[in-house]
Amino acid sequence: MNDEFYMDLALRAAWRYQALTLPNPAVGCALLDKSGRVLSIGAHKKAGFLHAEVNAVFAALCDLDVNFAQDFACEYARKFGVKFQNTKALKSALLQPSFTYDFILNRHGGLLGGACAYVTLEPCAHRGKTPSCAELLAQLGLSRVVIGARDTNAQAAGGAEILRRGGIEVKFDVCHTAAAELAEPFYLARESSFCFIKINAALNGVVHGRIGSEKQRAFVHELRGVCDYVGVGGQTVRADRPTLDVRAAKSDEISALVGRADMLALNTRAPELGEISVSARADKSALDARVAPQNLKPRAPDVWIYSHRALLDFDESIPLFGVAGRKVEVSQSLPADAKITMIEAGASSFDEFAQFASHALIFYSAQMRNAGNFKANAALQPLFISSASDPHLEANEFYGWFKILK
Repeated sequence: MNDEFYMDLALRAAWRYQALTLPNPAVGCALLDKSGRVLSIGAHKKAGFLHAEVNAVFAALCDLDVNFAQDFACEYARKFGVKFQNTKALKSALLQPSFTYDFILNRHGGLLGGACAYVTLEPCAHRGKTPSCAELLAQLGLSRVVIGARDTNAQAAGGAEILRRGGIEVKFDVCHTAAAELAEPFYLARESSFCFIKINAALNGVVHGRIGSEKQRAFVHELRGVCDYVGVGGQTVRADRPTLDVRAAKSDEISALVGRADMLALNTRAPELGEISVSARADKSALDARVAPQNLKPRAPDVWIYSHRALLDFDESIPLFGVAGRKVEVSQSLPADAKITMIEAGASSFDEFAQFASHALIFYSAQMRNAGNFKANAALQPLFISSASDPHLEANEFYGWFKILK
């Protein structure tokens, strides 16, 4: 096995959360022990929560030391009122970053001495909503960090120097092109705008009717939740009368996450924290610490209707117009304030929308239907094709991220 092999593991992990991490970059990390055995593979999952490096480190320590996992779960429950059903649930949860970071530093026990990390993007140097990943890796006693692409974001750059000062060997530009492609949506959104087209299709290209599982629908609604705008054609609005909200996002499953009494007291929505239960005795201050703004159910995006007609020409009873707090814009150009836009294309609108978009996200279900296929005349570069084990979909579904070539 070589550096490229392990970096590819990190890249594939990161692509599973592409766009879901915005306005943060999608990042993956593969962690190997000093003998070259893979300990864990982590990814950044959502802005405001653990970065890829910390997720990988935390998962590795949970597997290497059962007392680490048990003690963390006990202290986390004591502080935040959250109980985990098992170690798998613990490792997959969205954890409070600062608490987790400090626990790792205090309890790692030198278990990762001599380890090697493969990270798709240079570990961050700054402390923001989450602590510095470069500082964490430097204090764990790693011997080597292999990096796919340099972080050109001035606010976060400089991690490599922190690692070197900690005596860690740093190697850059392994799978550089693939790592840069992974980070491109982040830089587009930061510097100008990131716009991508989303399509749901059967294997033979049919897009009419309901296609895709509830898991896929939840995934799409979570993607909507990170977008400023959802774009849609005027004909689709009139024919399908969509809502284009985020009601299927996982974080809407309040009853499965937080006790009824707690929710009535907070009068708010619960965060997505994995397979947990919350003690009815958890004090309100602890719950408030968990229910930070970035943890809440995502806001339904504003809507951009691509049409030459005026807004008043649309039936105001169409559900998308009834979503509270939403702005609806009708025009033939991308809204000026759009930083992150997902366009939900219809059967024949891909080519029209391609002028605005840099990427395409295409979902396929393993079925065929006798109906009209979507029509497009476009050249696409495959960037990532999901596997059957992707956590966002059922086993008979897959999706691909593509670059739209112009």
